[in-house]
Amino acid sequence: MRAYIINLDRAPERWAHMKQSFETTKIEPCRVSAVDGKELSLPCNDFDERRFHLFHGRATNIYEVACYLSHIKAMNTFLETQEEYGLICEDDVFLKPDFELLLEEAIKASSSWNILRLTGLHPGKPLVVKKLTDAYELTVQMGRLKGAGAYLIDRKAAQVLVKKLLPMWLPWDHAIDREWFFGLRALSVKPFPISQTEEQFQSAIQGNSKPKLSSWRRYLTTYPYQAMNELSRWCFRATNIYKRN
Repeated sequence: MRAYIINLDRAPERWAHMKQSFETTKIEPCRVSAVDGKELSLPCNDFDERRFHLFHGRATNIYEVACYLSHIKAMNTFLETQEEYGLICEDDVFLKPDFELLLEEAIKASSSWNILRLTGLHPGKPLVVKKLTDAYELTVQMGRLKGAGAYLIDRKAAQVLVKKLLPMWLPWDHAIDREWFFGLRALSVKPFPISQTEEQFQSAIQGNSKPKLSSWRRYLTTYPYQAMNELSRWCFRATNIYKRN
């Protein structure tokens, strides 16, 4: 298996960190040159800014657009291979010592997922569906899981997402967290086997965070969309749990 590491050309120290992280594993780190927000300009054919404002309710963060397009690039790089699974990672994550064993067990349960979330900015609202190891469990998230620093993906999901998720109109972690709209299944691991909450590297996205748009605009479009999205998430994932039992 390969790990597709999204890394800016101007951040060699992060690539060195990721290469060192995988040295003790059988997983081959493959560098994906990230789209650089400093070199990206708008308008962009792969970014629907009007729709982003309507449904996300925030001003545009060019680094968020670059991050999104970098994840699409990583998936396309994975699809150029013949491998069945690809590990997509941002370059500021930290692997837990038993990470590789966890992946082996998770792949044995791959009939249950197309996307396996391995990190998050918070634990989320997980419901356990299967024990993987003494330390880890397979879970369904009943709420939105913030952060997409690392996830395991199969070919079906990658093929669908590179077609369906362009142009961008949500941040990447929002977009990938709507798998049911594309006929896919997503699970997560509890506790996360990879951390994206360490503070060794500064996030360009968070460092350039943009304000919310006016309240009246958000009440007209953003909040109704978010309510519908959360309701459909809960219904789909609850139904998925029911079918498993």
